[in-house]
Amino acid sequence: MRFAPVAVAILALFCSGAALAQGWFMFEDKAEFFTVNFPHEPKVEDIMLESEYGMELTGRVYTAENRGSTYKITVLNYEGAQVTDVRGSVAWMATKFRQGPGKITYDAYAQIDRIEGHQLQILNADESRTFIGMHLHARRLYILEATVPRGTPPPAQFQVSLGIFGTDGNRVRYDIDADGQRTPATEGGALGEAP
Repeated sequence: MRFAPVAVAILALFCSGAALAQGWFMFEDKAEFFTVNFPHEPKVEDIMLESEYGMELTGRVYTAENRGSTYKITVLNYEGAQVTDVRGSVAWMATKFRQGPGKITYDAYAQIDRIEGHQLQILNADESRTFIGMHLHARRLYILEATVPRGTPPPAQFQVSLGIFGTDGNRVRYDIDADGQRTPATEGGALGEAP
């Protein structure tokens, strides 16, 4: 049969991909209203950080390492902060990353489930790459960071897996117009509360 070698090659690719993905699971923290794909149970650390306008923010950092790569999500709670501090949090954090070491190779708008944010990619001195995504929802800033060694594919399995829950416990997804007006989506996912 002519198609047998092709079928075997496709099966081999599928099985090797599945082997690489072993152990990955959707981690959830309902108290911080998010889910993300991790290679194993992350280490969790409580932190304090000063906002752009000097407010002490509480936060949590979730970190997992796998095959020389580091996957991290930081959740900063902006409850009680002034509106300028909250609305400017993504831009402020992006500026902090830009001022760090490494060369910015990508710097652009991003969205996850129509929750707006920003993405950066940084080439580090050791030629590892750091992929960053920042998204603000309901006064929480979610910062995804994945650093992978030189020659390693982008960490898409981590980057695109962020999901945010509404106070009702369902994952939120929005429809958005060109002016940035969001309404809860009625198709393609569970309803959440409006921003």
